[in-house]
Formats: sequence, C-alpha cells, structure tokens
Amino acid sequence: MIPQPQRNIVDLIGETSPYLFENADKIAFKDNPTEFPLHQPFESFERENFSDFIKILTTMGSLNLVKEMKTEEKNYFLAEKLRIRRISHQQPSGLLVAKISPQLENHQKGKSLIEIRDDANTLFQMEVDYYIFNEPSFKKIFEPHYNGETDAAFPSCTLPETSLEYLNENEFNVTVNGFTRDQCKGHFENYQIVPAVYIAKCILKNVFKSAPANTTETAAVEIENVEAFLNKAMPVDTAFKVNVSIFRLQKNLKTYKCTVTDYANEYGHYFITLKNLIN
Repeated sequence: MIPQPQRNIVDLIGETSPYLFENADKIAFKDNPTEFPLHQPFESFERENFSDFIKILTTMGSLNLVKEMKTEEKNYFLAEKLRIRRISHQQPSGLLVAKISPQLENHQKGKSLIEIRDDANTLFQMEVDYYIFNEPSFKKIFEPHYNGETDAAFPSCTLPETSLEYLNENEFNVTVNGFTRDQCKGHFENYQIVPAVYIAKCILKNVFKSAPANTTETAAVEIENVEAFLNKAMPVDTAFKVNVSIFRLQKNLKTYKCTVTDYANEYGHYFITLKNLIN
C-alpha cells in the first residue's frame, strides 16, 4: 500500500502567512514535549518587539495542541489568557529553545505550557489558555468579521499610528488608530481579527515612550512579566483606547494595568511589569 502524504500541520490551524512566523510550514513534530529552536537572538525581541516573541510562542502552542487533537480538520485557536514571566536576568547565550507541553482539555479548550531556555538557563516560563473552534463553528460565531474581498498581494507590515495622553504621574491613555484588513492579513483568512499581540506591541511602545528618555535608569529596564485576559475579538477599522494605570509594587518594579476599549466595548486587560535592574 502506498502511504498517503501527511497534511502539513500548519494547514490545520487558522493562521496563515504573513501572520505565521518564518519556516512555520517546515516544522515536524516528533516528540512530546516539542523543543523548537527560535533561530533569532533575544536582542531582536526587546522592548515593544517582545510582542513578536509572544506571537511565535502562542502560535507554537496552537500547533502543538492541534497535533494532540489527532485531526485532519482545520481548527482555530484564540487565546483567552496568557502569562509569560522572566525566570532569569542572565544575558541569554547561544540558541534559544522553546519547550512546549500541550494540555488538551477537550475539543473546545486547551492550554500550552512553554519554557524558554538558552544553553544554560531557563529564561522564561509561559502559559496560554485557548478557546478552540472547528471551522463551521468559527465561521458562524465570527460571521460579523467576514469580508469576502481578495486580500492585498503585499500587505502592510506597519502597525497603526498611536498617540499618548498624560493624565497624571500614575495614569495615561493610548489611542490606537484602526487596524486595516491588510495589517491583519493571515489572522484570519477573510475573517480579519486584530491579533492581541499587535495591541500588545502598541501598548509596549507607549509604555516605554512614557518613561524618561535617554537615562541610565531607562536603559536598565527589562520586561519582567506580561499577562493578558481577553474577552472579545477586536475588529479591524476600529480605533481603540487603552487606559493605563501605573502601580509601583516595589522600588524596582512597576506594573502597568492596560484596559482596551472602544466607544462601546471592553476587549480585555493587559498587565505589564517592568523591572529596573539598577535599583
């Protein structure tokens, strides 16, 4: 009997290019837990680009869960909540590797536990909870997001402009101009939904912008922890307002509570903790 070619695992999740990270279609899952080399230096994920780090890891979590489902049908994975926390402040050395352990609760919910290591240390630990939708359910529930137009051949790789409004020393607002369909291409095909990591990037950019510029203190700040609790899909062509409240937990720790809304809806909360390595 001639064996049938196995379907590429990236074809079993809703994300498509260009949202998928480079070489996602070449991943082979042989072991459990899966160990996946990131092939990028950690310096490329600093400051607001930390959101790119989260995007790769959450997609890897989706791929591992769909493997656990042992299905040849497409499923859509939407993060409900996530937390990534720094374990070590040692400067990363060598190739970064993500070790991913999927936990499939049922065919509607799942979780991925992710450990990021270098040659010597565990640098981060991450946990992501997902809602899982089969294709008919996804299309029914997210029908308001449907757009049958053909996507642009060369989608925009830039994010919308943002503006920052200072309210007081412990609070500011960030306005994020509406995302276009092209900016969200690949998340998902004909059902463009603003990725939570794109909003995270806009928030992080302004969190760092709100700090005093060009000081030794600012240069020594690192992301300690990021949490997100998401309760509603974010539509394209919609301006978002992010209210940011600052809490000083310790002398060297600040947490930014970020609530994302538009004129009528609340979409979720992000909690970002920064650590000052000097104080």
